[in-house]
Amino acid sequence: MTLILYQHKTKKEQKKAMRKILAVDDNLINLELLAHIIRKYYPDFQFISALSGEEGIQKATKELPDLVLLDIMMPGLDGYETCRILKENVKTKQIPIIMVSALGHDSTERSKGLNAGADSFLSKPYDQSELSAQINVALRIKDYQERLRKLNSELTLVEERERRRIAENLHDSLGQTLSLAFMNLSSIDLENCSPQVKKTVEFTSELLNKAIKESRELTYDLSPPILYELGFIPAVRWKLDQFEKNHQIKTVFNVKNYQNGQTKENEIFLYRTIGELLTNINKHAKASKVEVSVETNNHADIIVVEDNGIGINPEKIKTPSSGGGFGLLSISERIDSINGSFKIHSTTKGTRAEIILPISR
Repeated sequence: MTLILYQHKTKKEQKKAMRKILAVDDNLINLELLAHIIRKYYPDFQFISALSGEEGIQKATKELPDLVLLDIMMPGLDGYETCRILKENVKTKQIPIIMVSALGHDSTERSKGLNAGADSFLSKPYDQSELSAQINVALRIKDYQERLRKLNSELTLVEERERRRIAENLHDSLGQTLSLAFMNLSSIDLENCSPQVKKTVEFTSELLNKAIKESRELTYDLSPPILYELGFIPAVRWKLDQFEKNHQIKTVFNVKNYQNGQTKENEIFLYRTIGELLTNINKHAKASKVEVSVETNNHADIIVVEDNGIGINPEKIKTPSSGGGFGLLSISERIDSINGSFKIHSTTKGTRAEIILPISR
């Protein structure tokens, strides 16, 4: 009896772990044909079907398939709008979409589909081998994207380990050496020294004190212990306090329903991203106030950094050569690689940067 239950659980787990292909079409015959092709060419994949755009969006969000085959002409939401919604959703934006339609012979319709976010277009009636080739290409691209995300994650961890190593060396070696030198200098009896020597010792003490303070700040900037000991929210709060103190720019921090659902590497990246945005604000925005908000909503974390400065041209994110913006370009590409989204809205009254990142654990 126990063995049977164990086998049943294993099969259920295997089915859950299977790769999936979702087909969205309001025609049952077309869905049956696609199901036959998928079973024939991709026996290791689970086939999922939806009869409308609304149902397709619901199943794509729940099942997170490896590929979507999408018809255009459907009642309610057509294929273009369905594609656009899927590509705007942080949970489904990385899923490749192949539009399969009788309208595929029309270049205008193909362009419309590609502009909506489709990765490729296939015309009906189609050859099975052609469909299989298109699916292979889409899956291959998705696999490359998965490898890139894993590589980015590994790079984040390697970079952070190196930061911690350097910070520990600064604290344990340079910091302690400077502190010892300061203590030794402070132990000198200045009462019996000449005014010139006394002045030199006091000046040197000030220099050492300044060096100790700067090395401590550098250590915290490289790898703040609070991020590891207390977590993301206390680290951001500390970062904002330091930013306000060092740059005389008022900061406000709002936290709503944060569920601590990110992996450690994602939290590190979010913390670094907020720091990069604060640096840009200090350098370019001429702002007097910065507001940072962190909220968990609909299985995603939403981080907003907003200032009341002079604004920034969002095109600088895409074209850094037009005048700065390498940091913003890097943020945008990195967030996209971990399945999140990064948007900037800017006016003469300030700039609002928004990061949306699905909960990762």
